[in-house]
Amino acid sequence: MEVPPAPHWYSTEKGTVINVTLIPSSFDPKADARALRAAMEGLGTDEKTIWQILTARRSAQRQRISVEYTSIFGRDLVQDLKSELTGNFENVMVSLMRPKERFDAVALRKAMKGLGTDEGVLIEVLCTKTNQEIEDVIRDFKEEYNRDLVKDVKDETSGHFKKMFVSILQAHRDESTIVDEDLVKADAQALYDVR
Repeated sequence: MEVPPAPHWYSTEKGTVINVTLIPSSFDPKADARALRAAMEGLGTDEKTIWQILTARRSAQRQRISVEYTSIFGRDLVQDLKSELTGNFENVMVSLMRPKERFDAVALRKAMKGLGTDEGVLIEVLCTKTNQEIEDVIRDFKEEYNRDLVKDVKDETSGHFKKMFVSILQAHRDESTIVDEDLVKADAQALYDVR
Protein backbone atom coordinates (compact mmCIF):
# COMPACT_ATOMS: atom_id res chain seq x y z
CA MET A 1 0.00 0.00 0.00
CA GLU A 2 1.38 3.39 -0.95
CA VAL A 3 1.42 5.95 1.84
CA PRO A 4 -0.18 9.22 0.77
CA PRO A 5 2.01 12.33 0.92
CA ALA A 6 1.86 14.55 3.99
CA PRO A 7 -0.74 17.32 3.98
CA HIS A 8 0.32 20.70 2.59
CA TRP A 9 0.51 22.22 6.09
CA TYR A 10 2.92 19.66 7.55
CA SER A 11 6.60 20.48 7.87
CA THR A 12 9.30 17.86 8.35
CA GLU A 13 11.36 20.28 10.43
CA LYS A 14 11.27 18.67 13.88
CA GLY A 15 7.62 17.74 13.49
CA THR A 16 6.35 21.30 13.41
CA VAL A 17 3.10 22.29 11.82
CA ILE A 18 3.00 25.47 9.77
CA ASN A 19 0.26 27.51 8.13
CA VAL A 20 -2.44 25.40 9.74
CA THR A 21 -6.02 25.78 8.65
CA LEU A 22 -7.89 23.40 10.92
CA ILE A 23 -11.35 24.24 9.68
CA PRO A 24 -11.38 24.67 5.94
CA SER A 25 -13.68 27.54 5.06
CA SER A 26 -15.16 25.29 2.39
CA PHE A 27 -16.08 22.44 4.76
CA ASP A 28 -19.06 20.69 3.22
CA PRO A 29 -20.02 17.44 4.98
CA LYS A 30 -22.32 16.41 2.10
CA ALA A 31 -19.53 16.81 -0.45
CA ASP A 32 -17.13 14.90 1.80
CA ALA A 33 -19.69 12.11 2.25
CA ARG A 34 -20.17 11.85 -1.53
CA ALA A 35 -16.40 11.84 -2.13
CA LEU A 36 -15.93 9.09 0.47
CA ARG A 37 -18.66 6.97 -1.10
CA ALA A 38 -17.14 7.45 -4.55
CA ALA A 39 -13.74 6.40 -3.13
CA MET A 40 -15.27 3.12 -1.95
CA GLU A 41 -17.59 2.28 -4.87
CA GLY A 42 -16.71 -0.10 -7.65
CA LEU A 43 -13.53 -2.08 -7.95
CA GLY A 44 -10.72 -1.05 -5.65
CA THR A 45 -10.66 1.66 -3.04
CA ASP A 46 -9.24 5.15 -3.39
CA GLU A 47 -7.37 5.18 -0.06
CA LYS A 48 -5.72 8.51 -0.81
CA THR A 49 -9.08 10.30 -0.98
CA ILE A 50 -10.24 8.66 2.24
CA TRP A 51 -7.00 9.62 3.96
CA GLN A 52 -7.07 13.20 2.67
CA ILE A 53 -10.64 13.81 3.79
CA LEU A 54 -10.63 12.13 7.20
CA THR A 55 -7.24 13.44 8.34
CA ALA A 56 -8.07 17.00 7.32
CA ARG A 57 -11.20 17.17 9.48
CA ARG A 58 -11.70 17.58 13.19
CA SER A 59 -13.58 14.97 15.20
CA ALA A 60 -16.83 16.95 15.23
CA GLN A 61 -16.60 17.42 11.47
CA ARG A 62 -16.04 13.71 10.91
CA GLN A 63 -19.17 13.02 12.96
CA ARG A 64 -21.15 15.40 10.71
CA ILE A 65 -19.75 13.64 7.62
CA SER A 66 -20.87 10.30 9.06
CA VAL A 67 -24.40 11.59 9.64
CA GLU A 68 -24.58 12.97 6.09
CA TYR A 69 -23.20 9.71 4.68
CA THR A 70 -25.97 7.74 6.36
CA SER A 71 -28.55 10.32 5.35
CA ILE A 72 -27.55 10.36 1.68
CA PHE A 73 -26.67 6.68 1.12
CA GLY A 74 -28.52 4.83 3.89
CA ARG A 75 -25.24 3.20 4.82
CA ASP A 76 -22.96 3.30 7.86
CA LEU A 77 -19.65 5.00 7.04
CA VAL A 78 -17.65 3.11 9.66
CA GLN A 79 -18.96 -0.24 8.41
CA ASP A 80 -18.09 0.71 4.84
CA LEU A 81 -14.58 1.73 5.92
CA LYS A 82 -14.17 -1.61 7.73
CA SER A 83 -15.28 -3.54 4.65
CA GLU A 84 -13.10 -1.57 2.21
CA LEU A 85 -9.87 -1.10 4.17
CA THR A 86 -7.44 -3.47 5.87
CA GLY A 87 -4.65 -3.54 8.41
CA ASN A 88 -3.27 -0.52 10.19
CA PHE A 89 -4.81 1.85 7.65
CA GLU A 90 -8.25 0.48 8.50
CA ASN A 91 -7.53 0.76 12.23
CA VAL A 92 -6.47 4.40 11.91
CA MET A 93 -9.37 5.47 9.70
CA VAL A 94 -11.95 3.68 11.88
CA SER A 95 -10.37 5.18 15.00
CA LEU A 96 -10.59 8.65 13.48
CA MET A 97 -14.33 8.15 13.10
CA ARG A 98 -14.86 7.52 16.82
CA PRO A 99 -15.96 10.47 18.92
CA LYS A 100 -13.17 11.53 21.28
CA GLU A 101 -14.73 9.98 24.41
CA ARG A 102 -15.41 6.70 22.61
CA PHE A 103 -11.84 6.66 21.33
CA ASP A 104 -10.60 7.08 24.90
CA ALA A 105 -12.88 4.28 26.12
CA VAL A 106 -11.53 1.92 23.45
CA ALA A 107 -7.94 2.86 24.29
CA LEU A 108 -8.55 2.19 27.99
CA ARG A 109 -10.14 -1.19 27.31
CA LYS A 110 -7.26 -2.25 25.06
CA ALA A 111 -4.77 -1.10 27.71
CA MET A 112 -6.41 -3.33 30.34
CA LYS A 113 -7.47 -6.34 28.26
CA GLY A 114 -5.49 -9.55 28.43
CA LEU A 115 -2.26 -10.10 30.32
CA GLY A 116 -0.69 -7.03 31.82
CA THR A 117 -1.82 -3.44 31.77
CA ASP A 118 -0.43 -0.60 29.69
CA GLU A 119 -0.21 1.93 32.52
CA GLY A 120 1.14 4.54 30.10
CA VAL A 121 -2.21 4.58 28.30
CA LEU A 122 -4.10 4.87 31.59
CA ILE A 123 -1.91 7.82 32.55
CA GLU A 124 -2.19 9.50 29.16
CA VAL A 125 -5.97 9.16 28.95
CA LEU A 126 -7.06 9.67 32.56
CA CYS A 127 -4.56 12.21 33.84
CA THR A 128 -5.21 14.67 31.01
CA LYS A 129 -9.00 14.89 31.31
CA THR A 130 -11.26 17.41 32.95
CA ASN A 131 -13.89 16.18 35.40
CA GLN A 132 -16.56 16.32 32.69
CA GLU A 133 -14.36 14.40 30.25
CA ILE A 134 -13.75 11.73 32.92
CA GLU A 135 -17.52 11.35 33.39
CA ASP A 136 -17.96 11.10 29.61
CA VAL A 137 -15.29 8.39 29.32
CA ILE A 138 -16.84 6.41 32.18
CA ARG A 139 -20.25 6.59 30.48
CA ASP A 140 -18.88 5.65 27.04
CA PHE A 141 -16.86 2.78 28.52
CA LYS A 142 -20.07 1.42 30.06
CA GLU A 143 -22.00 1.86 26.79
CA GLU A 144 -19.27 0.31 24.62
CA TYR A 145 -18.35 -2.67 26.83
CA ASN A 146 -21.09 -2.94 29.48
CA ARG A 147 -18.30 -2.77 32.05
CA ASP A 148 -17.51 -0.50 34.98
CA LEU A 149 -14.35 1.49 34.22
CA VAL A 150 -13.62 2.19 37.90
CA LYS A 151 -13.87 -1.52 38.76
CA ASP A 152 -11.67 -2.50 35.82
CA VAL A 153 -9.02 0.06 36.80
CA LYS A 154 -9.13 -1.16 40.42
CA ASP A 155 -8.69 -4.76 39.23
CA GLU A 156 -5.83 -3.91 36.87
CA THR A 157 -3.72 -1.61 39.07
CA SER A 158 -2.24 -1.66 42.55
CA GLY A 159 -0.56 0.52 45.16
CA HIS A 160 -0.13 4.23 44.53
CA PHE A 161 -1.21 3.91 40.89
CA LYS A 162 -4.50 2.38 41.97
CA LYS A 163 -5.12 5.15 44.53
CA MET A 164 -4.28 7.85 42.01
CA PHE A 165 -6.51 6.43 39.26
CA VAL A 166 -9.45 5.76 41.59
CA SER A 167 -9.16 9.35 42.84
CA ILE A 168 -9.06 10.73 39.28
CA LEU A 169 -12.05 8.59 38.28
CA GLN A 170 -14.16 10.23 41.00
CA ALA A 171 -14.13 13.33 38.74
CA HIS A 172 -13.91 15.71 41.67
CA ARG A 173 -10.52 17.25 40.97
CA ASP A 174 -10.11 20.93 41.78
CA GLU A 175 -10.05 22.55 38.35
CA SER A 176 -9.51 26.10 39.56
CA THR A 177 -6.48 27.97 38.31
CA ILE A 178 -5.75 29.68 41.63
CA VAL A 179 -2.32 28.76 43.00
CA ASP A 180 -1.47 28.99 46.69
CA GLU A 181 2.23 29.98 46.56
CA ASP A 182 2.77 29.15 50.25
CA LEU A 183 1.35 25.66 49.79
CA VAL A 184 3.56 25.14 46.73
CA LYS A 185 6.65 26.11 48.74
CA ALA A 186 5.63 23.86 51.64
CA ASP A 187 5.03 20.90 49.29
CA ALA A 188 8.37 21.49 47.56
CA GLN A 189 10.15 21.65 50.91
CA ALA A 190 8.45 18.44 52.10
CA LEU A 191 9.54 16.64 48.93
CA TYR A 192 13.07 17.98 49.31
CA ASP A 193 13.25 16.89 52.95
CA VAL A 194 12.17 13.31 52.07
CA ARG A 195 15.14 12.70 49.79
